[in-house]
Amino acid sequence: MSLSMTLKPVTTGFPLRLTPLRPTVAIGTIDIENLLYMVNDPVRVEEDAARDRKAGHEVDDYGRLRELVQRMVGTAKSPKSKNVASYADYLASGITGELGNAWSVPPVTLWCPRPLEIEEETGSAFFPIRDGLIAIDGETQITALHRIKKNPGAFGLSEFDFGEAVMAFEVYHGISALEARQIFHDRNNKGAPVDKSLAMSMDMRDFGTTITQQLIESTIVAIDGEDVALLELVLTGKRQVGAKSKEWFTLQGLRTLVVTTLLGKAGIQAASADVHLTDIAGEPDQTTVKRETVELLSAFLRASADLFKNKTAITAPAVMAALGALIHRETSWTKDPLPVGQTVESLLSDVKWAREGGYWGGIAAKVNDKGVVSWAGGARDSGHKVYEALSNPQSEVGKQVRGLPYRAATTS
Repeated sequence: MSLSMTLKPVTTGFPLRLTPLRPTVAIGTIDIENLLYMVNDPVRVEEDAARDRKAGHEVDDYGRLRELVQRMVGTAKSPKSKNVASYADYLASGITGELGNAWSVPPVTLWCPRPLEIEEETGSAFFPIRDGLIAIDGETQITALHRIKKNPGAFGLSEFDFGEAVMAFEVYHGISALEARQIFHDRNNKGAPVDKSLAMSMDMRDFGTTITQQLIESTIVAIDGEDVALLELVLTGKRQVGAKSKEWFTLQGLRTLVVTTLLGKAGIQAASADVHLTDIAGEPDQTTVKRETVELLSAFLRASADLFKNKTAITAPAVMAALGALIHRETSWTKDPLPVGQTVESLLSDVKWAREGGYWGGIAAKVNDKGVVSWAGGARDSGHKVYEALSNPQSEVGKQVRGLPYRAATTS
């Protein structure tokens, strides 16, 4: 395949049926066995290219075309290579049925430099057998499938028939390398990236999210003398709660409270990461952990309903993270229990929750030169400082949030 020659339409090869969307775009399905035969393993393509360059030879046309429209998989330590490993594990878990129906892979986007001749009435067409298809989106998925195919036993798929498993694809055909490159750019830059903590709050295989949902489903709070389900007070699908919204916090904000209750102070930095029972020191009984966490937090939310309803400082992400870490010290699995006679309730009894810079400036909030208070800091930014303030009343920050005289921190 030359980069400069006029490319002839594909009229023979692997037969399949396509549904045209535009003159140069079609969609269809294909079994994994044939897909991997026709779309080369990107790792092998890069290895061959490196070997050719080292020997002073030109890289073949396929390798050069791929380099125009894709990023490198790279070494084992590169981000894309690491993602291939986790993607292969995910695909294998889905294929073996471990994930039930709750797994998904997007259609692979292919580029065929040669035009495809698609029969108008039947959709019959042919794919080029070798070196004619390049993935411009979904290449990590292709690379992961090649990895599984090379060593299916390592993924529990020794008996799996790749020829029976069907995947969806879209194919751009008869377009130039520059046009294919633009598609790669658009696919990777036009969509708004999903906030990691928001995505994590929707992961129902995550231990922290599972408990969060259980807490939501089982908690009733009293607002102005009326019982309200916590479900009605959790904002989903957005990152911030408006000042006048009826919701108290976002789903990811509540999950942060759950995670720090599970893990203690360590959870402040891990609030946006996967949480497993094995992350808890001592690996306590799962049923016990779920029950205690829901009971402790449900009681706390009921007791603090007015503070949450009025959007006091208690709703700030860093404060919720710190509160969970403090409540953790009342769990049966904590390695850092509160001193005898001290409780979370007693530690919080004299905290000033008003959203004022005098109480929270430099701790969970920032105050500018004009006295305007900002609460933009997240759990990881300010959670530990808030925890120090809530858990240690004798510290300077502890005195500050309680409205007591304190010595302000100096800056050098």
